[in-house]
Amino acid sequence: MPRPISAPFFCTHPVFDRSEYAAAVGRQTGDPTVSAMLTHHLRAGNIQRLARGVFASVPEHVVGTKWRADRFLAASVLRQRRCVVAYHSALELHGCACSLWQSSLQVIAPGRPEFAPLSQFYCWFVRPPRGFNPADGVTTVPFRGVDVRVTTLERTVADVFARPRLAGGWEELLRSLELIHQLDCMETARHMRTLGNAAAAGALGFWMESARGFIEVRGLDAALDTLREMAPKQARYALGARPGGGKLVRDWNVILPADAVEHGERM
Repeated sequence: MPRPISAPFFCTHPVFDRSEYAAAVGRQTGDPTVSAMLTHHLRAGNIQRLARGVFASVPEHVVGTKWRADRFLAASVLRQRRCVVAYHSALELHGCACSLWQSSLQVIAPGRPEFAPLSQFYCWFVRPPRGFNPADGVTTVPFRGVDVRVTTLERTVADVFARPRLAGGWEELLRSLELIHQLDCMETARHMRTLGNAAAAGALGFWMESARGFIEVRGLDAALDTLREMAPKQARYALGARPGGGKLVRDWNVILPADAVEHGERM
């Protein structure tokens, strides 16, 4: 089908799946004609395939082979639109990531956890963490005309302390959190409780105490009391610390990378 018939749909749908396109052109999703139409537009450079059944519209006057779809827009349609941008990708979307990971995207999603190569970037599909509830700790961010689901900043902070590797390690994590302007500490502590991770709770408490002077925090003292209740009773490793390279933070019963402790003490 010539581009003029599909062009209005492409203009209003920067990302889409096969079923949406089929409905727009008045066809059933499994209709072979839909496959032929999509193949035509792929070859013409009007769209790009991001994953099976998921496509991005290439803006007019742009050479398709040199154009890259936005990974956050892609997140809104992957796995039947049930993905939630999380971890380092959520820090990026909230504007408080130290570095940008243009070639990867992290999402909490139902189904098999995997590190999957898509056509233009890698996607980390992460199993929903303990206590995760899409109705709590998830917000919607308007992004280039598309509503993108992302963990709230408070939920994100709890999640990255529980899985620092998904935030790029302790240094990227702590430097990113320095870009936060304000945080509801009690809300973060509440999400940490759902995760049930004592070592992460201790590391988070250490960071909150260190951050007292440079970000606007709400409910800090109450949050610290809550985190102390969750902190480990005996010293535990956190933030990727390893035997021989860690330093004990006695107030929180956690052993953190020595450089991370020094970084926190300088804040």
